[in-house]
Amino acid sequence: MYYPLNLNRTNIHPLFGDFLNGEPYIFDFSSNNPKTLEYNLFDFNEFNDMVFDALKTSSHHWGIGRYLEERKSLLRAYPNIIEEQRYYHLGLDIIVPYDTPMYAPLDAEVYKTGKETTVGNYGGYIILKHHINGVVFYSFYGHLKTPHMVHVGEKTKAGQKFAHIGKESDSGGWFCHVHLQILTQEAINEGYTDWGYISPALLPKVEEYFPSPYFLFKY
Repeated sequence: MYYPLNLNRTNIHPLFGDFLNGEPYIFDFSSNNPKTLEYNLFDFNEFNDMVFDALKTSSHHWGIGRYLEERKSLLRAYPNIIEEQRYYHLGLDIIVPYDTPMYAPLDAEVYKTGKETTVGNYGGYIILKHHINGVVFYSFYGHLKTPHMVHVGEKTKAGQKFAHIGKESDSGGWFCHVHLQILTQEAINEGYTDWGYISPALLPKVEEYFPSPYFLFKY
């Protein structure tokens, strides 16, 4: 029932349609990169400009922040995260400009929508519920523009536009990107719906609760 999910003969629609050109620039947001200590985590414009300036300098059109990357220094401003040692990133960050539209990768039902207002959290988010080949799993999208385009209980088809990239309060103060994460039914049942980071103690359970999201991201 766990990853790899059985997606044989299942077409996955590109999350950003035909917007993404070329290969991504792979950002290093880990504590090994001293640049992370230069980010002003409480000034959206300065933080966003630094990330997109790096992208421009790299001559890439878009960027990626990695799944299961250790980000203790990037999370230094959030004592609850550090205290709980939840600094391993559970999502795939896809870095694109504000207001870029997103399209459902698979048929889905809108399971949950909301907006977290505290700086450092998700801002606007949407959770889609998928039933594929007898398996139920959920895809989570954080840092989205609000008000949301879709509502809880609504059915969405693969390729249907359902969200836009947010900024400022809609991105939780983070630079413009989407946090794409997979949740199993077990993760939902255990109350891990809003967890974007995991502690070393829970890493052995990561496949059970938070499988790799790479399989769902096509471009």
